Amino acid sequence: MSSSNIEEVRRFNARRCRTGIEKTRRIHTFFRTWAVLCWNFYRVISPMPPIQRFSATNMLYLNFNFSIMKAVFVGPRFGNFAVRIEETGIADPGREDVLVKVVAAGLNPLDYNLINGNIVYNLKPVPHIPGSEVIGIVERDSRSFKKGQRVMVYNRVFDGTCEMCRTHREHLCTNGGIWGVVTNGGYSEYVTVPEKNAIVIPDSIDNDTAVSIPIGALTAYRALKRAGASAGKKLLVYGASGNTGIFAIQFARIMGLDVYGVSRKEWVREYGCTEVFGDGKIPDQFRADIVMNSLGSLFWDDAVKHIQTGGTLVSFGVLTGREAKLDIASLYTREVSIIGSTGGDLKDLTETLEIMKTHRVRVPVAKRFNFNDIGAALEEYSRIRDGRIIIDFA
Repeated sequence: MSSSNIEEVRRFNARRCRTGIEKTRRIHTFFRTWAVLCWNFYRVISPMPPIQRFSATNMLYLNFNFSIMKAVFVGPRFGNFAVRIEETGIADPGREDVLVKVVAAGLNPLDYNLINGNIVYNLKPVPHIPGSEVIGIVERDSRSFKKGQRVMVYNRVFDGTCEMCRTHREHLCTNGGIWGVVTNGGYSEYVTVPEKNAIVIPDSIDNDTAVSIPIGALTAYRALKRAGASAGKKLLVYGASGNTGIFAIQFARIMGLDVYGVSRKEWVREYGCTEVFGDGKIPDQFRADIVMNSLGSLFWDDAVKHIQTGGTLVSFGVLTGREAKLDIASLYTREVSIIGSTGGDLKDLTETLEIMKTHRVRVPVAKRFNFNDIGAALEEYSRIRDGRIIIDFA
């Protein structure tokens, strides 16, 4: 065979090879596009949250090289720290969503009790990714955020249309709930959240403090606000060494209140308490304009006793029980107000951040764990400790 014939055969084979590669690419593109269209249609008709919808179609994602991440899962079996780390899909953000790479999360009573099966009402989906306190870095540009911005997740699910939302009380949305309970939470390498739930963290606030803002700081601030906190008033805080207690003490001092704490931890004084009373050691005649009880029924009678005439008791926790008795006569003859408070709305969060931009507010951290050691973190949380448990993802 002449050299010209050999060259012609070589060119023919090269063209056929290129044609075959091109056909393969077109076929791959066709099936990939078809898979994406089917997936988007499934997202529309499925009642499950995006992250759970993915797990039902894991193989589809893996076959077409969609991104996956590690996440902490609990359920359908709960209790005894029955958590596990699994791979699942990163939910693709929609037009009004933002993708966040998780940096750190907090471990709080809500997440602890959820994992141990004490919070199962309205929990969805199951299996479930817990985690209601999360901060992270925006992973890619969205309509309202730029890649690299540091954000926290406002942990209330709200639709923006109900009566509560229309009156700027998003945290009481009649069709919503707590992010991380009625939806999957943030114990994962990435979270996809609505842009309206992503809040930029001021540069002056460190990560450990920022993690605690959407629950601890916001709850404490709104409780003080609802109780009418103002300069010169006296505040008594039950559960002073807890997350909300520490924030309440510091905010109250910034507002000019005289603050007293109830705790066995003497170090609470360092955060601004005039005096710290041990359990059962409050002077009999002591009275406060505002009494804050985040602990529940075990301390109810004591809390009511120490309210000043015309004062206010604000309650936002049931750690020691949900039910309590009340002497109605003692209530109206002293014109005592008893109010409930929970979380806070977006306006409260903005006001909280404004305070924290210009005043140093600290959070004690007892220990930190990598999220791969979530079991050890839960064990540590169950013990008596001084400060928060932080879970690192970076």
